[in-house]
Amino acid sequence: MNLIIQNIIEVLKNHDGVLGFNDLVSDLKQNYFVKADKNISTIVEKELRGNPKTFFEIESKKNLWALSAYKNRYYWVSQNQTFKVERREGYLWAPYKNSKRKELFHWETMRYLKKGDVIFSHYKGQIKCISVVKDKATENYERPKEFKKTLPWMNLGRMVKVDYVDIEPLNLTKEIIKELNKYKPDKNWIYDRNLKHNVIYLLPLPLVAAKYLIDQIKKNQKITIQDIEYFNEDHTSSLADIKNSKRKSGQGFGLSYKEKKIVEKYAMDKYKNMMLKDGWSIQDFSSRRDKGYDILLEKNPNKILAEIKGTTGSSDKIILTKNEVAAAKKNYPYAALIIVSGIHLDRSKDPPLPSLGKVKEIYNWQIENHNLEPINFYYTIDK
Repeated sequence: MNLIIQNIIEVLKNHDGVLGFNDLVSDLKQNYFVKADKNISTIVEKELRGNPKTFFEIESKKNLWALSAYKNRYYWVSQNQTFKVERREGYLWAPYKNSKRKELFHWETMRYLKKGDVIFSHYKGQIKCISVVKDKATENYERPKEFKKTLPWMNLGRMVKVDYVDIEPLNLTKEIIKELNKYKPDKNWIYDRNLKHNVIYLLPLPLVAAKYLIDQIKKNQKITIQDIEYFNEDHTSSLADIKNSKRKSGQGFGLSYKEKKIVEKYAMDKYKNMMLKDGWSIQDFSSRRDKGYDILLEKNPNKILAEIKGTTGSSDKIILTKNEVAAAKKNYPYAALIIVSGIHLDRSKDPPLPSLGKVKEIYNWQIENHNLEPINFYYTIDK
């Protein structure tokens, strides 16, 4: 692959896969060429048209070009009845058939999801989250017990794990809906001609429709799909940093210090309340870093020294300090690790309002060294 093609791909990725030809050339001149070539427009057009497996033209009238890999990448999910469970658990779920044993096209769409696909979560007239698919669907997954029994679904279906990222909710105004309807395919769409939401679960989005949604989100938040893909709670930049133009977008973001404290407190309170109801007495040592654990629980003759972690993501991996590792080893078998995952931050509030969360309890916590992964090293310079 030649350098010009690589540069075109990079520019298109920075613009969520779609860009007008003139803007593409302008970006290339500004960021990738030391000296602007007079024939650069001709060169770029030749590469775009000569590599149909890599690039394609969306609308010739507008001269819009896109990455072929993004063509079938975006989806819309409507979660009015399932959002709380799916957001907390970190997945999408749809049954094979309804109670009348009939397949529905918007459930069958689950079959086509693949790793890296991007999904816009619609909930009560807003896009509250954007998620990235982690893997293809797991078949014959039992219907989540938390879903209402009155919903007309059969008990088996498909489950797809996703990484949810909470954004400042995008209100789907009449103007936005009208614009989305311009990209309506021949059949099966989100809204009808009266701008009413159709009863659908999961639908593929035409690339231009997805690009329009992304641009609406960018207006205030300045985040790209690459920012969503690179989201990491411990990233040095937060959503506020991007919004305030303190850093270049497209490099990912995490939680601010304030947001981390909100998540930590919510996780702590959720677990405490659960244990208080079960008759445990609690002493809080979370402000004591030397302890290496957050709370001491006692209920004669038992005691628990619990380290509590809160996360907006999954419970697959957490960060432990040196003191926390040492304390867990020292305090075994009384040590416990409590992870409250899938915490949703409602960013329409200031500060963001936490909710949901799934509690995972690991008692008699014995740290296995092979599960520890070093993320930093101190290097001493010889004198």
